Amino acid sequence: MKIKINPGARRMLCLVGAMILGGSVPVLWRASGTFFDNYAGNLVPIMIMTMLHFSFIDAKFGKGSTGWSHLRILLFMVSLSVIAYFTVNTLTGNTNFAVMAFLIGMSPTANAAPVITNLLKRREDYVTVSVVLTNLFTAFALAPLVALVIGSTIQIDTAALAWKTILLIGTPFLLAIVLRNFAKPVAAFVRRWKFLSFYLWMVMLFTVCAQSATYICKQDNLSWIILAEIFAISATLCAVNFIGGYFLGEKHFRRECSQSVGQKNTMLMLWVGLAFFNPIVALGPTFYVVCHNLWNSWQLRRADKNASTIR
Repeated sequence: MKIKINPGARRMLCLVGAMILGGSVPVLWRASGTFFDNYAGNLVPIMIMTMLHFSFIDAKFGKGSTGWSHLRILLFMVSLSVIAYFTVNTLTGNTNFAVMAFLIGMSPTANAAPVITNLLKRREDYVTVSVVLTNLFTAFALAPLVALVIGSTIQIDTAALAWKTILLIGTPFLLAIVLRNFAKPVAAFVRRWKFLSFYLWMVMLFTVCAQSATYICKQDNLSWIILAEIFAISATLCAVNFIGGYFLGEKHFRRECSQSVGQKNTMLMLWVGLAFFNPIVALGPTFYVVCHNLWNSWQLRRADKNASTIR
């Protein structure tokens, strides 16, 4: 019996399956929590850098890599975070939820966003510029904005955050430049293995979701109602980000701008929530990971409509 299945649908099912499996493992096997808590996180930057290298091996940067929309992205981040803070605070009366919404709004573009953009056959150079710009902006602007809007004082090592961003993106980028110009046979070899980006993404999603599930399992006094409310806030902001980003971009960069605004570096805000606020606040970025990757999987489903046959 032959079953016709769209390649995009297959990829979507693989990614959703990786998230479900990752979220289930710590719940069904509590002993795995130690690994995901203490060791698995070290693998994520390595996987991101490898995926970025695959993406950068053919990327070309020039005047067309930037646009005025990059500045509009920064203004949108600040505006959304402030509006979300006061709106959620007014509607729910819950300060933790409001701070959570603020941190999601101020989350910069995810380091893996260029990889997803490349898989979607769009301009990863535009998104790479957004990653660097928004992460540097957040590193320097987050503490003053928190003090101004929320009234709390947080001490963030902006230089360390900026250096981490530059290192994470700059290393695979410079390596790709060197290989393209001085080791073309090696660059050709790397190109033949670019398809591994998708499978690395699956492993990374599994790891991140397992980390998130481990973290949630450790929290006491968390009712399903609270979890549902947090997920609703995260999902709403995720939709606003992707839709808003689409209209912020120039005509030829709408999808790229949507990806830059919608796919967030939530690991940064998860750390900020834990370090300076409380575990409830940190759950917002945790759920956002699921939301933006569900949308990414759906985009991949729609990006490839050519049917294939499997047995």
